[in-house]
Amino acid sequence: SLDATTNFAQGIPIWGTSIALLYQGIPIFGYIHLPPLHQSYYGFYYQENQTNLTNPPITRAFLNHQPIQPNQDNITGNHLFNLCSRSTKILPQIPTKIRMLGIASYNFLLVACGASIGGVEATPRIWDIAGSWVIAKAAGAVWIPLESTDIFPLKIGKDYSSHPFPTLVLGNQQLVSYFLPLVQPLRK
Repeated sequence: SLDATTNFAQGIPIWGTSIALLYQGIPIFGYIHLPPLHQSYYGFYYQENQTNLTNPPITRAFLNHQPIQPNQDNITGNHLFNLCSRSTKILPQIPTKIRMLGIASYNFLLVACGASIGGVEATPRIWDIAGSWVIAKAAGAVWIPLESTDIFPLKIGKDYSSHPFPTLVLGNQQLVSYFLPLVQPLRK
C-alpha cells in the first residue's frame, strides 16, 4: 500500500510503499520502500508459537541492507519522539524533541533504526502497521498496542479497513513505564 498519501498528493517527499507477508494472520516479513529518501527497510520476524513453519526465517531487520537496532538510551531532551497529528493532546508531557512526519510506518521505522526513541500513532490502519510491525519487532523495538487486545493474528475474512490500531513503539523496555501513562488518552 501507499503510506503517507497526503504527503504524496501535496508533493511532500516523505512517502513510501509498504508490504507485509502474513502467516496464519501474523506478519513474518515486512518491506517498506521510501523512494524520495532512498531508503528500504525490511525484516523477518518469527514467533515461537508459529510451530507449523519449516525453516523459519532468522529474526532480523535492515535499512538498505545494513542491520538496524533501536536506541537503548535513557530519555534526554535531545532525543526524538514521533507523534501523529491526532495525538497532539499528549504533546505537553513529552520531554523530548517532537517530530510529526505524516507517515505512520516511517514513524515506527525511525524507532526501529534508533533515530527516534519512541513514537505514537492514534489511528493507523492495518496497511500502515503490518510491514512496520515486523521490522520494529525484528529490530528489537517494544511494540505496544493501545487497545485491549493484540493486533495479530488477523482473522481471515474480517474487514479491517475502517479499524484504527492506536500504537506506541519504544526503543527499549525501560521507556515503557514513562511513556505508557502519557499516551493513556489515546487508548481505545
